[in-house]
Amino acid sequence: MYQIVIETEDGETCSFECGPSEDVISAGLRQSVILLASCRAGGCATCKADCTDGDYELIDVKVQALPPDEEEDGKVLLCRTFPRSDLHLVVPYTYDRISFEAIQTNWLAEIVACDRVSSNVVRLVLQPLTADGAARISLNFVPGQFVDIEIPGTHTRRSYSMASVAEDGQLEFFIRLLPDGAFSKFLQTEAKVGMRVDLRGPAGSFSLHDHGGRSRVFVAGGTGLSPVLSMIRQLGKSSDPSPATLLFGVTNRDELFYVDELKSLARSMPSLGVRIAVVNDDGGNGVDKGTVIDLLRAELEKSDVKPDIYLCGPPGMIEAAFAAAATAGVPKEQVYLEKFLASG
Repeated sequence: MYQIVIETEDGETCSFECGPSEDVISAGLRQSVILLASCRAGGCATCKADCTDGDYELIDVKVQALPPDEEEDGKVLLCRTFPRSDLHLVVPYTYDRISFEAIQTNWLAEIVACDRVSSNVVRLVLQPLTADGAARISLNFVPGQFVDIEIPGTHTRRSYSMASVAEDGQLEFFIRLLPDGAFSKFLQTEAKVGMRVDLRGPAGSFSLHDHGGRSRVFVAGGTGLSPVLSMIRQLGKSSDPSPATLLFGVTNRDELFYVDELKSLARSMPSLGVRIAVVNDDGGNGVDKGTVIDLLRAELEKSDVKPDIYLCGPPGMIEAAFAAAATAGVPKEQVYLEKFLASG
Protein backbone atom coordinates (compact mmCIF):
# COMPACT_ATOMS: atom_id res chain seq x y z
CA MET A 1 0.00 0.00 0.00
CA TYR A 2 1.21 3.50 -0.86
CA GLN A 3 0.51 6.73 0.99
CA ILE A 4 -1.42 9.35 -1.00
CA VAL A 5 -1.22 12.97 0.20
CA ILE A 6 -3.76 15.38 -1.28
CA GLU A 7 -2.92 19.09 -0.98
CA THR A 8 -5.60 21.68 -1.75
CA GLU A 9 -5.06 25.16 -3.15
CA ASP A 10 -5.48 26.68 0.32
CA GLY A 11 -2.57 24.62 1.66
CA GLU A 12 -4.55 22.01 3.62
CA THR A 13 -3.79 18.30 3.27
CA CYS A 14 -5.41 14.92 3.79
CA SER A 15 -4.03 11.44 3.21
CA PHE A 16 -5.11 7.84 2.64
CA GLU A 17 -3.69 4.54 1.38
CA CYS A 18 -3.89 3.25 -2.18
CA GLY A 19 -2.79 -0.06 -3.63
CA PRO A 20 -1.00 -0.44 -6.98
CA SER A 21 -4.09 -1.91 -8.68
CA GLU A 22 -6.42 0.83 -7.40
CA ASP A 23 -6.94 4.32 -8.80
CA VAL A 24 -6.67 7.29 -6.45
CA ILE A 25 -10.36 8.29 -6.65
CA SER A 26 -11.54 4.74 -5.81
CA ALA A 27 -9.04 4.43 -2.94
CA GLY A 28 -10.29 7.70 -1.49
CA LEU A 29 -13.93 6.62 -1.75
CA ARG A 30 -13.12 3.33 0.00
CA GLN A 31 -11.75 5.34 2.93
CA SER A 32 -14.47 8.03 2.91
CA VAL A 33 -12.30 10.70 1.27
CA ILE A 34 -14.50 11.92 -1.57
CA LEU A 35 -12.50 13.98 -4.07
CA LEU A 36 -14.07 15.87 -6.97
CA ALA A 37 -14.72 13.48 -9.84
CA SER A 38 -17.41 12.84 -12.44
CA CYS A 39 -17.06 10.30 -15.25
CA ARG A 40 -14.51 8.06 -13.46
CA ALA A 41 -13.36 7.00 -16.95
CA GLY A 42 -10.59 9.45 -17.84
CA GLY A 43 -12.73 11.55 -20.15
CA CYS A 44 -14.05 14.64 -18.36
CA ALA A 45 -11.02 16.22 -16.59
CA THR A 46 -12.96 16.93 -13.39
CA CYS A 47 -10.36 15.07 -11.30
CA LYS A 48 -7.31 16.71 -12.89
CA ALA A 49 -4.43 17.37 -10.47
CA ASP A 50 -0.68 17.99 -10.35
CA CYS A 51 1.62 15.22 -9.15
CA THR A 52 4.55 16.95 -7.46
CA ASP A 53 6.26 13.84 -6.08
CA GLY A 54 6.15 10.11 -6.69
CA ASP A 55 5.78 7.56 -9.47
CA TYR A 56 2.52 6.44 -11.04
CA GLU A 57 0.97 4.87 -14.11
CA LEU A 58 -1.79 6.53 -16.10
CA ILE A 59 -4.11 3.98 -17.69
CA ASP A 60 -6.69 4.64 -20.44
CA VAL A 61 -6.67 8.45 -20.38
CA LYS A 62 -8.57 10.35 -23.08
CA VAL A 63 -6.34 12.85 -24.86
CA GLN A 64 -9.03 15.56 -24.87
CA ALA A 65 -9.15 15.41 -21.07
CA LEU A 66 -5.39 15.27 -20.56
CA PRO A 67 -3.39 16.53 -23.57
CA PRO A 68 0.19 15.22 -23.97
CA ASP A 69 1.78 18.56 -23.00
CA GLU A 70 -0.12 18.59 -19.70
CA GLU A 71 0.82 14.98 -19.03
CA GLU A 72 4.48 15.89 -19.60
CA ASP A 73 4.10 18.71 -17.05
CA GLY A 74 3.03 16.20 -14.39
CA LYS A 75 -0.71 16.64 -14.55
CA VAL A 76 -2.80 13.53 -13.94
CA LEU A 77 -6.42 12.40 -13.87
CA LEU A 78 -6.90 10.88 -10.43
CA CYS A 79 -9.50 8.39 -11.66
CA ARG A 80 -6.87 6.91 -13.98
CA THR A 81 -3.81 7.29 -11.72
CA PHE A 82 -2.39 4.07 -10.25
CA PRO A 83 0.46 4.63 -7.76
CA ARG A 84 3.86 2.99 -8.04
CA SER A 85 5.17 4.81 -4.95
CA ASP A 86 3.90 7.28 -2.35
CA LEU A 87 2.31 10.28 -4.14
CA HIS A 88 1.92 13.97 -3.37
CA LEU A 89 -0.96 15.44 -5.40
CA VAL A 90 -2.13 19.04 -5.61
CA VAL A 91 -5.79 19.60 -6.53
CA PRO A 92 -7.14 22.93 -7.91
CA TYR A 93 -9.80 23.52 -5.27
CA THR A 94 -10.11 24.28 -1.59
CA TYR A 95 -10.22 21.81 1.29
CA ASP A 96 -13.90 22.44 2.01
CA ARG A 97 -14.78 20.82 -1.32
CA ILE A 98 -13.48 17.45 -0.16
CA SER A 99 -16.20 15.44 1.55
CA PHE A 100 -15.55 12.85 4.23
CA GLU A 101 -19.00 11.29 4.27
CA ALA A 102 -21.39 9.97 1.65
CA ILE A 103 -23.06 12.72 -0.36
CA GLN A 104 -26.22 12.60 -2.46
CA THR A 105 -25.49 12.70 -6.18
CA ASN A 106 -28.78 11.53 -7.75
CA TRP A 107 -31.68 13.96 -7.99
CA LEU A 108 -35.08 14.39 -9.55
CA ALA A 109 -36.04 17.61 -11.33
CA GLU A 110 -38.94 19.07 -13.29
CA ILE A 111 -38.68 21.13 -16.47
CA VAL A 112 -40.11 24.62 -15.84
CA ALA A 113 -38.84 26.29 -19.05
CA CYS A 114 -37.42 25.10 -22.36
CA ASP A 115 -37.11 27.93 -24.88
CA ARG A 116 -35.04 28.64 -28.01
CA VAL A 117 -33.08 31.82 -27.28
CA SER A 118 -30.97 31.95 -30.46
CA SER A 119 -30.54 30.05 -33.71
CA ASN A 120 -28.55 27.32 -31.95
CA VAL A 121 -29.13 27.68 -28.18
CA VAL A 122 -31.91 26.50 -25.88
CA ARG A 123 -32.46 27.87 -22.38
CA LEU A 124 -33.47 25.04 -20.07
CA VAL A 125 -34.65 25.67 -16.49
CA LEU A 126 -35.07 22.81 -14.02
CA GLN A 127 -36.60 22.72 -10.55
CA PRO A 128 -34.99 20.10 -8.26
CA LEU A 129 -37.49 17.98 -6.31
CA THR A 130 -37.53 15.57 -3.40
CA ALA A 131 -37.07 11.90 -4.32
CA ASP A 132 -40.85 11.34 -4.33
CA GLY A 133 -41.41 14.46 -6.43
CA ALA A 134 -43.73 15.96 -3.84
CA ALA A 135 -41.78 19.10 -2.93
CA ARG A 136 -39.31 21.58 -4.37
CA ILE A 137 -35.78 21.68 -2.99
CA SER A 138 -32.53 23.55 -3.65
CA LEU A 139 -29.47 21.78 -4.99
CA ASN A 140 -26.28 23.08 -3.41
CA PHE A 141 -23.45 23.65 -5.88
CA VAL A 142 -20.42 25.86 -6.45
CA PRO A 143 -20.66 28.38 -9.34
CA GLY A 144 -18.86 26.84 -12.32
CA GLN A 145 -19.96 23.26 -11.60
CA PHE A 146 -22.13 21.05 -13.82
CA VAL A 147 -24.67 18.24 -13.54
CA ASP A 148 -25.43 15.27 -15.77
CA ILE A 149 -28.98 15.33 -17.15
CA GLU A 150 -30.51 12.03 -18.29
CA ILE A 151 -32.91 11.79 -21.23
CA PRO A 152 -36.09 10.19 -19.80
CA GLY A 153 -36.53 6.53 -20.67
CA THR A 154 -32.87 6.11 -21.61
CA HIS A 155 -29.50 5.79 -19.94
CA THR A 156 -28.13 8.65 -22.05
CA ARG A 157 -26.68 11.50 -20.00
CA ARG A 158 -25.07 14.78 -20.97
CA SER A 159 -23.12 17.22 -18.78
CA TYR A 160 -24.15 20.89 -18.63
CA SER A 161 -22.95 23.75 -16.45
CA MET A 162 -25.39 25.85 -14.46
CA ALA A 163 -25.72 29.55 -15.32
CA SER A 164 -27.69 30.20 -12.13
CA VAL A 165 -26.48 30.19 -8.52
CA ALA A 166 -27.58 27.81 -5.79
CA GLU A 167 -29.55 30.53 -3.95
CA ASP A 168 -31.87 30.85 -6.97
CA GLY A 169 -33.40 27.42 -6.23
CA GLN A 170 -33.88 26.61 -9.90
CA LEU A 171 -31.12 25.45 -12.27
CA GLU A 172 -30.65 27.44 -15.48
CA PHE A 173 -28.72 26.07 -18.46
CA PHE A 174 -27.78 27.31 -21.93
CA ILE A 175 -27.44 24.31 -24.24
CA ARG A 176 -26.08 24.38 -27.76
CA LEU A 177 -28.12 22.50 -30.35
CA LEU A 178 -26.04 20.05 -32.38
CA PRO A 179 -27.29 18.61 -35.71
CA ASP A 180 -27.07 14.99 -34.63
CA GLY A 181 -27.03 15.43 -30.87
CA ALA A 182 -29.15 13.05 -28.81
CA PHE A 183 -29.90 15.68 -26.19
CA SER A 184 -30.51 18.31 -28.86
CA LYS A 185 -33.16 16.05 -30.41
CA PHE A 186 -34.74 15.57 -26.99
CA LEU A 187 -34.91 19.34 -26.38
CA GLN A 188 -36.45 20.05 -29.78
CA THR A 189 -38.95 17.19 -30.06
CA GLU A 190 -39.74 15.76 -26.62
CA ALA A 191 -38.95 18.12 -23.74
CA LYS A 192 -42.03 19.79 -22.25
CA VAL A 193 -42.78 21.91 -19.20
CA GLY A 194 -43.76 19.56 -16.36
CA MET A 195 -41.64 16.65 -17.61
CA ARG A 196 -39.34 15.13 -15.00
CA VAL A 197 -35.71 14.21 -15.54
CA ASP A 198 -33.00 12.56 -13.47
CA LEU A 199 -29.86 14.51 -12.54
CA ARG A 200 -26.47 13.39 -11.27
CA GLY A 201 -24.01 15.72 -9.57
CA PRO A 202 -23.00 18.42 -9.05
CA ALA A 203 -19.41 17.91 -10.17
CA GLY A 204 -16.49 19.87 -11.59
CA SER A 205 -13.57 21.87 -10.25
CA PHE A 206 -13.96 24.98 -12.44
CA SER A 207 -14.74 27.70 -9.89
CA LEU A 208 -13.77 31.10 -8.52
CA HIS A 209 -10.38 31.29 -6.80
CA ASP A 210 -8.90 33.65 -4.24
CA HIS A 211 -7.41 36.47 -6.27
CA GLY A 212 -5.56 38.76 -3.88
CA GLY A 213 -7.53 41.79 -5.02
CA ARG A 214 -6.67 41.37 -8.72
CA SER A 215 -9.27 42.08 -11.37
CA ARG A 216 -10.94 39.17 -13.16
CA VAL A 217 -11.57 38.65 -16.86
CA PHE A 218 -14.16 36.06 -17.91
CA VAL A 219 -13.93 34.81 -21.50
CA ALA A 220 -16.89 32.82 -22.86
CA GLY A 221 -17.44 31.32 -26.28
CA GLY A 222 -21.07 30.47 -27.08
CA THR A 223 -22.70 28.39 -24.35
CA GLY A 224 -19.44 28.61 -22.43
CA LEU A 225 -21.27 31.62 -21.01
CA SER A 226 -23.12 29.35 -18.55
CA PRO A 227 -20.48 28.65 -15.87
CA VAL A 228 -18.88 32.09 -16.01
CA LEU A 229 -22.31 33.73 -15.73
CA SER A 230 -22.90 31.66 -12.59
CA MET A 231 -19.60 32.93 -11.18
CA ILE A 232 -20.41 36.55 -12.06
CA ARG A 233 -23.86 36.29 -10.52
CA GLN A 234 -22.25 34.98 -7.33
CA LEU A 235 -19.89 37.96 -7.28
CA GLY A 236 -22.93 40.22 -7.58
CA LYS A 237 -24.78 38.51 -4.74
CA SER A 238 -21.73 38.84 -2.49
CA SER A 239 -21.20 42.50 -3.51
CA ASP A 240 -17.62 41.77 -4.49
CA PRO A 241 -16.04 45.17 -5.32
CA SER A 242 -13.17 43.82 -7.45
CA PRO A 243 -13.23 44.85 -11.12
CA ALA A 244 -14.53 42.15 -13.45
CA THR A 245 -14.96 42.03 -17.21
CA LEU A 246 -17.06 39.57 -19.22
CA LEU A 247 -15.98 38.97 -22.82
CA PHE A 248 -18.60 36.99 -24.74
CA GLY A 249 -18.26 35.88 -28.35
CA VAL A 250 -20.13 33.96 -31.06
CA THR A 251 -19.60 33.37 -34.78
CA ASN A 252 -22.82 34.84 -36.22
CA ARG A 253 -25.22 37.46 -34.88
CA ASP A 254 -28.19 35.06 -34.91
CA GLU A 255 -26.27 32.96 -32.37
CA LEU A 256 -26.29 35.74 -29.77
CA PHE A 257 -28.40 35.17 -26.68
CA TYR A 258 -29.06 36.76 -23.30
CA VAL A 259 -27.60 40.10 -24.42
CA ASP A 260 -30.23 42.29 -22.74
CA GLU A 261 -29.87 40.31 -19.50
CA LEU A 262 -26.08 40.74 -19.57
CA LYS A 263 -26.46 44.49 -20.01
CA SER A 264 -28.94 44.58 -17.12
CA LEU A 265 -26.51 42.61 -14.96
CA ALA A 266 -23.75 45.11 -15.77
CA ARG A 267 -26.00 48.00 -14.74
CA SER A 268 -26.66 46.31 -11.40
CA MET A 269 -22.94 45.59 -10.80
CA PRO A 270 -20.85 48.79 -11.01
CA SER A 271 -17.64 46.74 -10.99
CA LEU A 272 -18.65 44.67 -14.05
CA GLY A 273 -17.94 45.50 -17.68
CA VAL A 274 -19.44 43.50 -20.58
CA ARG A 275 -18.17 43.35 -24.17
CA ILE A 276 -19.58 41.19 -26.94
CA ALA A 277 -17.92 40.12 -30.21
CA VAL A 278 -19.38 38.54 -33.35
CA VAL A 279 -16.99 37.17 -35.98
CA ASN A 280 -19.20 37.44 -39.08
CA ASP A 281 -20.66 40.88 -38.45
CA ASP A 282 -20.04 44.54 -39.19
CA GLY A 283 -20.35 45.55 -35.55
CA GLY A 284 -22.59 48.19 -34.05
CA ASN A 285 -25.48 48.11 -31.59
CA GLY A 286 -23.14 47.33 -28.73
CA VAL A 287 -21.36 44.52 -30.57
CA ASP A 288 -17.74 44.43 -31.75
CA LYS A 289 -16.71 42.81 -35.01
CA GLY A 290 -14.14 40.06 -34.45
CA THR A 291 -13.43 37.25 -32.06
CA VAL A 292 -13.59 37.09 -28.31
CA ILE A 293 -9.81 36.62 -28.45
CA ASP A 294 -9.51 40.05 -30.09
CA LEU A 295 -11.39 41.46 -27.11
CA LEU A 296 -9.12 39.62 -24.69
CA ARG A 297 -5.94 40.94 -26.32
CA ALA A 298 -7.30 44.50 -26.17
CA GLU A 299 -8.29 44.04 -22.53
CA LEU A 300 -4.85 42.74 -21.56
CA GLU A 301 -3.14 45.67 -23.29
CA LYS A 302 -5.06 48.19 -21.16
CA SER A 303 -3.38 47.51 -17.82
CA ASP A 304 -0.01 46.61 -16.40
CA VAL A 305 -1.69 44.60 -13.63
CA LYS A 306 -2.22 41.04 -14.81
CA PRO A 307 -5.79 39.86 -14.11
CA ASP A 308 -7.05 36.41 -13.24
CA ILE A 309 -8.59 34.91 -16.38
CA TYR A 310 -11.45 32.40 -16.52
CA LEU A 311 -11.99 30.63 -19.85
CA CYS A 312 -14.86 28.46 -21.03
CA GLY A 313 -15.55 27.46 -24.61
CA PRO A 314 -14.41 25.16 -27.42
CA PRO A 315 -10.80 23.89 -27.38
CA GLY A 316 -9.68 26.22 -30.19
CA MET A 317 -10.87 29.28 -28.29
CA ILE A 318 -9.24 28.04 -25.09
CA GLU A 319 -5.88 27.49 -26.76
CA ALA A 320 -5.94 30.90 -28.46
CA ALA A 321 -6.91 32.62 -25.20
CA PHE A 322 -4.20 30.81 -23.26
CA ALA A 323 -1.64 31.90 -25.87
CA ALA A 324 -2.86 35.51 -25.68
CA ALA A 325 -2.55 35.46 -21.89
CA ALA A 326 0.97 34.05 -22.09
CA THR A 327 2.01 36.72 -24.62
CA ALA A 328 0.67 39.40 -22.28
CA GLY A 329 2.70 37.99 -19.41
CA VAL A 330 -0.18 36.59 -17.34
CA PRO A 331 1.20 33.76 -15.16
CA LYS A 332 -0.36 30.44 -16.08
CA GLU A 333 -1.35 30.00 -12.42
CA GLN A 334 -3.79 32.89 -12.93
CA VAL A 335 -5.58 31.24 -15.87
CA TYR A 336 -8.46 28.90 -15.07
CA LEU A 337 -10.28 27.04 -17.79
CA GLU A 338 -12.88 24.53 -18.81
CA LYS A 339 -12.98 23.13 -22.33
CA PHE A 340 -16.03 21.76 -24.09
CA LEU A 341 -15.43 18.03 -24.63
CA ALA A 342 -17.18 15.82 -27.13
CA SER A 343 -20.72 14.71 -26.22
CA GLY A 344 -21.13 11.21 -24.84
